Amino acid sequence: MSLEPLDNRSAETLTAETWQQVLETAPDIAYVLRPDGVFLDANPRMCRLLQQSRRKLIGMKVTSSLERDQVALAERILHEIAERKTPIRSTRTYHLASSDAQTFEIMESPLVRDGKVWAIAGIGREITQEVALEHKLWDSAESRQSAIDFALRTSLGLVKGYIYTLGQDTLIDAERRARYTRIVADEIDNLARIVEDLLDMRRLEGGQWDVTADIVNLRDCADIVSGQCREEAARRSIELVMDVPAEMHPLYVPREALMRVLYNVVQNGIQHTLHSGKVTLSVADQEAYVEIVVSDNGVGIPEAELPFIFEKYYRGTSSAAATAQGTGLGLAISRLLVEAMGGKICARSKIGDGSEFRIVLPRRMIDMEQVNETSSWRPSSVEPNPATCA
Repeated sequence: MSLEPLDNRSAETLTAETWQQVLETAPDIAYVLRPDGVFLDANPRMCRLLQQSRRKLIGMKVTSSLERDQVALAERILHEIAERKTPIRSTRTYHLASSDAQTFEIMESPLVRDGKVWAIAGIGREITQEVALEHKLWDSAESRQSAIDFALRTSLGLVKGYIYTLGQDTLIDAERRARYTRIVADEIDNLARIVEDLLDMRRLEGGQWDVTADIVNLRDCADIVSGQCREEAARRSIELVMDVPAEMHPLYVPREALMRVLYNVVQNGIQHTLHSGKVTLSVADQEAYVEIVVSDNGVGIPEAELPFIFEKYYRGTSSAAATAQGTGLGLAISRLLVEAMGGKICARSKIGDGSEFRIVLPRRMIDMEQVNETSSWRPSSVEPNPATCA
């Protein structure tokens, strides 16, 4: 049996009809939005998810059906797609009164006409069970340690694979060779960060960290940290602001420890701000102490998670923060270092409105086991519980 070839007109008609049928029957959600997030069209799966008829859904804003921690993220993503004309992959959680929240991995792409984005098309695959399983597996210290081992093996495997390809394939063009080399360099940097975190945690827990104090210029330290974080912030279109007085009272603490704390907390803000946000490091210079605040307008931290964020290997479980990379050691290391300097670190956050980390350090290192809790250097607004701020 032979098939007759289709003429161009018949092929175009069949293609349009076929794709329409695919969208109508697909188990995945599919939709088209205006750049401001208003629905222009949606397939039946999307209509069922939002419990709206197609007629009522058209004209609604997609953010009206999102959880609070998803709204700011969705608005930033849509804005970036419209501005940069590039597709973006993200996760969103839809919550319906009659059922549990459902999480989707979504790919949204710009539709361009006459050089301008007139609409944004999206398609999403439900990953609710995958996210729940990941959270369950991450719920024990053993699983968290296993995740670190997996991250190490993954990075090592990628490095080995790309180096083998570069060495074996003599026909690789210059552009691909440069891209593979960048990937290898990035993975080596990632491996170095993981190893550094693990070694630092071991040194701190074993009391082997060098706490020799130095006269520290906090402005210089902030500028160095800004340089270390600038590339990733730019890649994510995040504005990084350092608001540090040029002239300050002398600060006498271990310089390496302070630099590590600043880097960890700023990097944490960048990781959880995601798209087109802002991370600010500001310093208040007081007579007896210095107060450092790192704030962001990112996804925020659920209230129930705040007491645990400074624990070893802990990572947030909100779907919006699921894409953030890391070992779960950065904030734990920061807390141990701050307390070794006689200081306090605390956090406060609101879902969808970002987070604020506050670090209070005495001018000179103080052994907190030898002084009263009402020591004059520390303002009363810093609570004994490091996971809360007044």
